[in-house]
Amino acid sequence: MYAIRELLGDALTALVGSKRARQAAVLDCWEQVVGEARARHARVLGLRGGALVVATDLPAVYHELGLRRRALVDALNARAGGNAISEIELLMRPIGGSDPAGGRPRER
Repeated sequence: MYAIRELLGDALTALVGSKRARQAAVLDCWEQVVGEARARHARVLGLRGGALVVATDLPAVYHELGLRRRALVDALNARAGGNAISEIELLMRPIGGSDPAGGRPRER
């Protein structure tokens, strides 16, 4: 008997290709890899080329994720079953509610 998750993964791979399916898996496992507490302050915005774009609203989380960047890329790729992303791009910006900066992220 197959689990629904396995069947959906196979269907996604057939529809969009294996690299895109792995990238979708990265998006899906972000919270498990960084932990629930960090995920509340670090949200995935999407993918830009091979980079996972993440916004954070706390300088301490920004710094921590920056220090752990390589380990996070490796852990996310391992969970995704192969090379899905090559880097993590971090942005400092509000991530909840309205954005007082008018939607423009502050890049470091």
